Amino acid sequence: MENELDNQFHFNQKNYFLRFQSHETESSKSTIYHVNKHVRHALEYFVDDLKLDQNKTIERFLNEQTVNAIFIFIAQLLLCDDDRICGNCAYIIGSTVETEKGLKQFLSVFTDDSTIETVDIIQLLFQMLIHADLDCVLNATGTLGTISGSKQGRDLLLKHVSVTEMILNISILLNSTNPWIASNAALVLARLTVEEVGCQIILTHSRHYEVLNQLLAALDVSDPSRSTNIAFAIARLIEGEIGKKILINDCGQNKFFEALLIMLKINEDKGINKNACYALSCLCTSRYGYQLCIESITLFYKILVAIETILLSIEHEAVWFALMCLTTIAKHDGAYEHLCNSKQLTGIIKQVQETWIEFKDIQDESKLLWFMLHKNIKPNRPKIDECRESSVDFSWDPCLFSDDETELQYRVILDDVPFAITNKTNYSINDLKPNSSYNVKIQFITSQGESIPSDGTPFRTDDELPRPVINLHAVRITTTALRVAWEPPDFTTCTTFKGYQIYLNEFEYEFTNECETTINSLTANTTYQITVCPVSVKGKGETTSINVKTESAGDCLPAPPTFPVIGRRELHIKWQPPEAISGRFSRYELLCNGRCIYSGTDQEYHASKLKCDTEYIIEVCVITNDGRFRSRPVKARTLRDEFQNTIRHSLYERPTHVPVKFKRADTINARKVSPIMERRATKEMPVINQNVQITTIRSMQLKAEVPSYSRALPGLFRNAPSRPIRTYPRSKTDLALQPISATVIIPTLSINHQAHITHATRSRAFRYPILTKSYERSSSISLTDSNYALRRYS
Repeated sequence: MENELDNQFHFNQKNYFLRFQSHETESSKSTIYHVNKHVRHALEYFVDDLKLDQNKTIERFLNEQTVNAIFIFIAQLLLCDDDRICGNCAYIIGSTVETEKGLKQFLSVFTDDSTIETVDIIQLLFQMLIHADLDCVLNATGTLGTISGSKQGRDLLLKHVSVTEMILNISILLNSTNPWIASNAALVLARLTVEEVGCQIILTHSRHYEVLNQLLAALDVSDPSRSTNIAFAIARLIEGEIGKKILINDCGQNKFFEALLIMLKINEDKGINKNACYALSCLCTSRYGYQLCIESITLFYKILVAIETILLSIEHEAVWFALMCLTTIAKHDGAYEHLCNSKQLTGIIKQVQETWIEFKDIQDESKLLWFMLHKNIKPNRPKIDECRESSVDFSWDPCLFSDDETELQYRVILDDVPFAITNKTNYSINDLKPNSSYNVKIQFITSQGESIPSDGTPFRTDDELPRPVINLHAVRITTTALRVAWEPPDFTTCTTFKGYQIYLNEFEYEFTNECETTINSLTANTTYQITVCPVSVKGKGETTSINVKTESAGDCLPAPPTFPVIGRRELHIKWQPPEAISGRFSRYELLCNGRCIYSGTDQEYHASKLKCDTEYIIEVCVITNDGRFRSRPVKARTLRDEFQNTIRHSLYERPTHVPVKFKRADTINARKVSPIMERRATKEMPVINQNVQITTIRSMQLKAEVPSYSRALPGLFRNAPSRPIRTYPRSKTDLALQPISATVIIPTLSINHQAHITHATRSRAFRYPILTKSYERSSSISLTDSNYALRRYS
């Protein structure tokens, strides 16, 4: 079977390759444009063998020893006027360069300077683009498309001096009635734009307006192959910022988006969808291109919906290109609002991840798109859970949900400085300064990138509890008091200081703002614990304590009193000062049955009007600025009264009220008293203090209309209110009227002498009232019996 197939190749029956060689020797003597019938037949055999088996035929051709000469000869035949010969030569060259070995052989031959001088095959192919025969044009475009498939071939074309003319001719062929010619022309332009030089040549072409409009007009899905290549070429042209502006200015953005929208609709040839997505992604690589999309927002939303439909396609590369396009758009600020306008994109992304779970490229691109959709959304600001003096606890919302928790992490930013990274949604920061302000932000991190930081949450650490005071010590210690002082602590971390709480034996004693205090009313020779605690608004700080022992009273206590004289109703009391006085001396106090009967600086006192045969407890107190020092109590009993029938009242006996009767004096003439006049009587009471006789004056009122024998004096210690002064002018008819006088009995008690009572009578005019004068300490130092009866003498 194989032999039968081999017999069908013309080169097995006759080596027609030798005809190109023999003709070459003859051609030197004749014109190249005249082709004999042997060469024509050899070209026909060559074409037939290529159609039968291209690879085997080319392999046989390249194994010829004179392959380079044959190549050059066939290239020269492109100048022949015979369309069939030109077409067959272009077909042979194009078929040969389609194989890797043939292209390599072609480039080695036609890049040689000597060969270029003999025949410029690139120039010949360029000229064939405007050939009248469509087969010649088709083969020329196909050959150029094949040559431009390699980097060396593209460089060969782009460096040719006629490349600008070729580009213009190729762009015209994009709208050829022959779909194969249009498709090949689109392929040439697409492959030339792979190189940045090719894009620059097109964009800077003297007739770029015509070229770009031809490109945009060729975006028609009626010819999928052409549209796919043109979409790629446009994508490459607008990938740069200059290309975007030139294309939009020359063609118009609405026209461009309308063409893209048509290409993005579902088509049997998925290459159209892929290159349309690629073109849109190239447009959105810059802010300018993205802004063009926003300006054509209606078409842009339709384009996005079409891309979402492509994501549900079953074609692997189409899905990847759609994801890549959306990812490019999502990089711009505010893109989330537009991309998610349909409310379905996030769900479609999840569906794509589940459908293409085994395809790493789609998984990576979908995760990146998911991240890009959320990266321009600020995470919610963290919430402060608890703030202390030197630490803070806060938490935040997840912001982003991921199946793989290890891929999602959060960065904690403290005062705009990255602080830590965690995969949890809460964190604690320690070692902060008390009473200081901070600001914390959150930023989530994925394998595809980082989000923008959230808004900051300000917080302020609490005041630190006050530190303990420094150098607590006793300044002065006495028997009944002590004074302590201290140095204040450092308050730089505590701005709400209130004061110091003083404790005495763990009980609150005093609150002060000073750094010292005096504690009084202590017991001599006793140890006390003094504690100082600084206090702020937040609470009490650390305490500092010391133990202090008061001085021993020892010689500071006065000796017990003595009684040189003891009578029936009197005691003469003497005492001696203490051997050592603590503090500054003030006075002595003499206590009788716990009641102070004397206060002064003397060292003896005569107590009278006591009860006979009665026991009294006498104590002496020394008063200094350090406190009170009391002697041991001593008991003393008064003598028995030998006069049992005598009624005499004791100084400390409960008073009994006895009405005092007055006899009308001769000086009172009631009939001559005016009805509006008043009578007043006063009484005087002696008060004993340090052997000084003090008279207390009190007022009494009488009326002329009421007989004197029907009234009684009030109690001596009850203050009668004074009535207002009334002065009446005298007239001649009132000269006979005289002021009314009242006789007042004033008892006088003298102590420190023999006890006796002197009664005196004093008359005072009624016209002017007498004010009552009281003394504070009369009740504690007077020995006068308040129930002493007044006697009336006529």
